[in-house]
Amino acid sequence: YTQRAFEDAAQIAQVLEDGDRAKEYKELADNLRLKINQDFWSEPFDSYADFIGTDEQALHLIKDAIVRADTLNKPWAIEELRDTQKAILDNPSAEPRPFVLHHNWVVNTPMEMGIADDDKAIRALNTAEQFVNPFGVFVTGIDRDESAGSDDGSFKGSKVFSYTGAVMTLPTGVQAVAENNYGRPDKALNYLERMTRTFNFALPGSIYEVSPDYGMMTQAWNIYSFAVPIVNQFFGIQPMASDKQVTINPQMPSKWDHASLEQVKIADNELSVYYDSRSGKRSYTIEQTHSEWEMIVKLANGTYDVIEGEAEMKIHENSVIFTGTGERLVISER
Repeated sequence: YTQRAFEDAAQIAQVLEDGDRAKEYKELADNLRLKINQDFWSEPFDSYADFIGTDEQALHLIKDAIVRADTLNKPWAIEELRDTQKAILDNPSAEPRPFVLHHNWVVNTPMEMGIADDDKAIRALNTAEQFVNPFGVFVTGIDRDESAGSDDGSFKGSKVFSYTGAVMTLPTGVQAVAENNYGRPDKALNYLERMTRTFNFALPGSIYEVSPDYGMMTQAWNIYSFAVPIVNQFFGIQPMASDKQVTINPQMPSKWDHASLEQVKIADNELSVYYDSRSGKRSYTIEQTHSEWEMIVKLANGTYDVIEGEAEMKIHENSVIFTGTGERLVISER
């Protein structure tokens, strides 16, 4: 998140025409991205690390984690932790190095922010699939239980509030965003469907913080977990209101043969996006209330026709890009 903050700060400084700060922040962001991919990656675990530390620190934490796993009756976690303990003792290092002990959800944030190298991202996303249950992603992976990988189950909260053993909308939403960032909308939809199973589970018309029926009755990250994957990623709506410009870069799950998102407010404009593939060919209809706003539609490589409206087309890398204005633009696969 700090890396993304510097990345965004660089763009803000650029808009404010503060070139020196823009350069400074961009260099910090680039350096952090490089260090995260080099220093925090754990090759043996196919995952980004919980922490970087010395062998002594890791062994101390492993000892505590084994006690915790034993108390929670997690035999698989004890076995993994002891294997890690043995690997450290058999291959000591004098320098700090990355360790994966708890499989906490934060190891997936490099993919959520889109800064993980592509190969590492896919491997880490596949690793993360081990730490889910029917309702979403475990906060701490070593707490996973017998419901992991099954189709039903319920988290039983303790009498005193605790996140131990919890599955939450926060890490589940992070995972959906992360999957979309690396071109896997079907995987992202799977996480959204897991969260949707908790709708009305305990509180009518809402989703609890801890899935399916525990914790706080509302959280800001609940809407994040649905809005970002659906609005910004499936429908691909990425506004730049200050420039009166909207980019639409859709990536739809394969099971959706038609979908629409209507009357999305962007400043004083309203945007609607319609998608249909029921004919066997994908078509996209974009409507807006202010015709002077620029619409930039980025589609996967292919052959398309502008059926209605006017737009210039160009090919850039693996995308076909249409740029135009007006109240309605219809693009169809040939």
